[in-house]
Amino acid sequence: FAAEDLAMAEAAQGLGLWNQVCLHAQQAAAKSLKAFLAERHRPIPMVHHLAELLALCTEADQDLSRFEDHCYALDKYLIPLTYPDAVPTGQTDSLPTEKDAHEALGIVKELQKALRVS
Repeated sequence: FAAEDLAMAEAAQGLGLWNQVCLHAQQAAAKSLKAFLAERHRPIPMVHHLAELLALCTEADQDLSRFEDHCYALDKYLIPLTYPDAVPTGQTDSLPTEKDAHEALGIVKELQKALRVS
C-alpha cells in the first residue's frame, strides 16, 4: 500500500494539494517502514509515528538511523492534517507549502530506496 500512498502524493502534487502531498508522503513512509519490519519477521506495532517505527528498523539496519530527522519532519504533518481541530481556525500559515510538499516527496522516495522493500 505504500506505493499507492506515494502515487496519491504525486497526484496531489500535480493538483497543488500540498497538505495531501505531505499526508500521503507520511503514510507512504509509515507503510514502508512497516513492510521493512514484516520482511524481517519482526513485530509490527500499531503506531503511526515514523520516529518510533524507524527506531525498530534500525535494530535490523543501523544505517537507517540517518533518516531520524527526516522522520520527524514527516511526522509533523500527521496530527494537523488528520484532525480538523488540530489547526486553529484561520491559522493556515501552519499548513504545508509547496516547498514542504516537494521536500516530503523527496524524503519518502529516499527512505523507500534505502529500505529496499518489495
